[in-house]
Amino acid sequence: GLYECPYCRKEFETNIQSVKCGDTKSCGCVNLRITHGLRSNKFYQTWNGMIQRCTNTNTHDYKYYGARGITVCEEWLDVSNFIAWCDLTHPNQEGYTLDRINNDKGYSPENCTWSDKTTQAINQRRMKNNKSGYVGVRYHSRDGVWTAYISVNNTRKYIGSFPTIEEAVLARD
Repeated sequence: GLYECPYCRKEFETNIQSVKCGDTKSCGCVNLRITHGLRSNKFYQTWNGMIQRCTNTNTHDYKYYGARGITVCEEWLDVSNFIAWCDLTHPNQEGYTLDRINNDKGYSPENCTWSDKTTQAINQRRMKNNKSGYVGVRYHSRDGVWTAYISVNNTRKYIGSFPTIEEAVLARD
């Protein structure tokens, strides 16, 4: 039958049994049998996580990535191209992870950089229940003030209370 490749979105013909048993995972644009010898490279897990978030509907975070239209550029579907980019751009310091500059765009050399956890926390998308329109800014109706906070290492750090939303946003920035 005809199937859509989860990596490049091209339709390809294959046997349903090979899809069900996992022998066929793509049209061939990505060699998932890892014949490139790069599985032990320090950036392989970063690449694999990126691919899984954007293409694997069974991955927990797919809803925040692939389901929102976040894709991996064609060049980076080949892990060796991704690793070459990493070797040129990574700051070679512990704690830096791949970060998309524009959270509404996909993974590509033009839209990615390396950030520490604090920077990633600042750049995160607003949650669905956010009413202020700004990450880390909340209105407290009881006190009639805007509060600013930031989450670092899963701990919320209080920045302060402010009479206007503009002051709260400025303090958080």
